[in-house]
Amino acid sequence: MGSEIRRSQLISPFGPGSIYVDKHGVPTVICGLDYWFKHYADDTVKDNTKLQEICSINEPRLQSLLRIPELREPPTYTTNSQVDELTKVMVQGHRFPRWYVNSLDRRLARFNLETRKISAKGIWKPVRFMAVCSHGHLADFPWKSWVGCECTGESGLKLNDGGGGDLSSIRVHCENCNKSETLRGALRAGSEETFSGLAGRGIACGGERPWLGEGGRDYVCEAQLTGVLVNQSNVYFPNTISSIYLPPTESEKDVSEIIEVLVSSDWAVTKAKVYLDMGDDDVFYDKLRKLLSDNGLECSNETILRAYNALSDGNKTPNDRSVCASDSELLAFRRAEYNTIRNEVPEDLSSELRVVTTEVDESLSGYISRVNLVERLRETRVFCGFDRLERQPIDLGAMPGKALNQLFRHPPNELHKQWLPAVKNYGEGIYIELNEDSIQQWLDQNSDALKSRYDEAFVLRMSSEEILLPPRNNCDWRWGAKYQLVHTLSHILINQVVFDCGYSSASLKERLFISNDEDNPMSGFLVYTASGDSEGSLGGLVNLARREMFFDTLSKALNKAVWCSADPVCSENISSKGSRLVNKAACHACALLPETACETINNGLDRAAVVGLPEDPSLGYFGSFLSK
Repeated sequence: MGSEIRRSQLISPFGPGSIYVDKHGVPTVICGLDYWFKHYADDTVKDNTKLQEICSINEPRLQSLLRIPELREPPTYTTNSQVDELTKVMVQGHRFPRWYVNSLDRRLARFNLETRKISAKGIWKPVRFMAVCSHGHLADFPWKSWVGCECTGESGLKLNDGGGGDLSSIRVHCENCNKSETLRGALRAGSEETFSGLAGRGIACGGERPWLGEGGRDYVCEAQLTGVLVNQSNVYFPNTISSIYLPPTESEKDVSEIIEVLVSSDWAVTKAKVYLDMGDDDVFYDKLRKLLSDNGLECSNETILRAYNALSDGNKTPNDRSVCASDSELLAFRRAEYNTIRNEVPEDLSSELRVVTTEVDESLSGYISRVNLVERLRETRVFCGFDRLERQPIDLGAMPGKALNQLFRHPPNELHKQWLPAVKNYGEGIYIELNEDSIQQWLDQNSDALKSRYDEAFVLRMSSEEILLPPRNNCDWRWGAKYQLVHTLSHILINQVVFDCGYSSASLKERLFISNDEDNPMSGFLVYTASGDSEGSLGGLVNLARREMFFDTLSKALNKAVWCSADPVCSENISSKGSRLVNKAACHACALLPETACETINNGLDRAAVVGLPEDPSLGYFGSFLSK
């Protein structure tokens, strides 16, 4: 593949199994991890220590969550690296779909390097159609089976386009048996009650996995095969999990110097961790002791283990705020970040995360309890598989086996050879936490209206969406209203921040911290930007969080959200909205963001929870603030 893709794009949206269309319009399937780190000259996989050392990422919290020994960054393609092993190392891709159509005589032919000689006239262009199933398989569109052609070989097929506005104007014709059929109904999706267009004709999924090369076919698949367009949005949903690096706690300051050495030595720590996972503690201690000794630190086994555990656990219990029994595994993972980012992290504690607390304007203190400046952060994002047709929740209990089986043609059995792709990004952000007492007061004062707006069926849909990180219990209307409030405020603020700091909305991200636990509630969010550059970003976002600027930014955001250009339709409480029916008053004119910016893909939004309704402004949490 001669195309250039940024390394971060190989995590999302162009991970293994995805279709990437280059600037020439040629679609390519990104290959599985067996085909990464290939050398351009001899087509061999470069599996050397130097390459692994440079590409290895050490993020113990993520590795522990996914039970994976190693994370690796995609290779950077360069033609003149000072290290020979790093020169012309690439990620491979295969042309897909494999069928091409001649622009002149409309003949269909499978792609090969001799295709051009089949017809000296006309241009061979890739077809627009292929087939997928809900188990993640990908196949060429079954032209012959769709037509009902039983001729041997693949010659004689033509794809005639009548130029109409629907698929009935596109006809597949076999010149050998003279059978033909339009593509009407070919892209019809199936369900539990109905067949898809292809399954209705008895065309079954063959378990094909072209991203794993020839012969990468899977088991016999029972899922319905569905025809799709190459650029259809539901062809590929990457599964990614990200984490914010967390420094040692105050009680771990005595090992902070050791932790800094471990953080800066990704590959050495990754190698040592493999031995710990295999139960060979002596080798684990020996390798880390040598690493620390080379950096002028002499440590006991007990000290080494305490530093390593601090790095892995990620500050779960500062200020006696322990992980709650009601938290799901992912919510507990997120709570560890909440416990750190809501407090000050001085510069001398870590070079990877720096948080400065600031005073909240008096007029906002009744609504917002904390505004922190996150001057520097490190985000690690790991790719752990993908879905097709419909996004499914990530099954942490099946990791890493499920991801390895999907991404490797030959999944490695040895623990030290198992890895997943990831990328490190540096950036800045603003952390905002709402006043918990004010939220409870707002819920009590508007209980009847909110209970009616977020009824049992609506909250049940919200709690079934794993992407919203619902708690294991307490998923009632109070949790639903609180989630809608915090999440929508995050979107409203981002829409205003883009005008004040210069970042586009697509370059900003949100990170939500929401829990309705009685003892340890969470009501905060982080708006941040992160790029692949080791220097991070420019500081414009952090500057907006300072007391003298934040009041104006938030005031403008709230006032803009009071009225939507789509009102009164947008704010009407007639039915649920959004792709998963868990939105209320939210549309592209007021509260929706680019999908890369929203961690729930624009689900769980209601402007009324923040600013109220045109006929009832007091319903909103900030209703009294706006009335002043």
